[in-house]
Amino acid sequence: MIRPVADLGKLALIAAGGSFLSLGSASAALAQQPAAAAAPSADRGARLNIAPLRLEFDAAKTSATVMVTNTSGRPLSVQTRLFAWSQQAGEDVFAPSTALTVSPSIITIAPGATQIVRVLRGTAASPGEKRFRLAVDQLPDPTLATGGEAEARLRFTLPLFMDRDKAAPAALAWRLTPGRLELANSGGQTVRVVGLEMRNTAGTAVQLERNSLRYVQGESTISWGLANACGLGPLSIKAMIDGQAVNAQVPPTCG
Repeated sequence: MIRPVADLGKLALIAAGGSFLSLGSASAALAQQPAAAAAPSADRGARLNIAPLRLEFDAAKTSATVMVTNTSGRPLSVQTRLFAWSQQAGEDVFAPSTALTVSPSIITIAPGATQIVRVLRGTAASPGEKRFRLAVDQLPDPTLATGGEAEARLRFTLPLFMDRDKAAPAALAWRLTPGRLELANSGGQTVRVVGLEMRNTAGTAVQLERNSLRYVQGESTISWGLANACGLGPLSIKAMIDGQAVNAQVPPTCG
């Protein structure tokens, strides 16, 4: 199966840990969070290619660039925004941030053209990892509104880490609790978890309620819904964590 360029871009973004969701019919609260999806039509939907798909500022780095390419046959208006990214009770929380300067913030990119977006830090490095999401919005084109329905705003988000090298390494611990599989990170660095697989002592695969790419930040715990977790007995886990294959044995900790 040959996928369109736009679909390949979405898959690459998700594989790298970014987000893609439509904000066309989202609530006001959701519209403040990073994310984007496609609206139906021959020249609608995601028409941006973005590189790189993840940004890191170590202690010595003061700037980074993102290349945003318009792969469509029409001009596209684009807005860039920065969000602080934290985790509370295992859920991602986003808030608009001015900790870094993103320029330009609103641009129009001609068909086939590439725009350079610069991200600049204005403060010296300090201990502890800082986490952000850089949102790149493909803004609706009012000329494509049909039947009273406006084109959706499409949002791509890229993970951005600052001073990661000045944080303690991740320290991970798995555990089974009533109805959940949990992963706690008592270290300082965020890690990405993907390709999670589980088997019981008989070698039978155990399915999670939601098994998608996840991040666990330092001093945070994330979880996956797992029916009858306490009755499954010890589980063997395989996952890719920050690109490294990890195997673990997880005993129940219910009681």
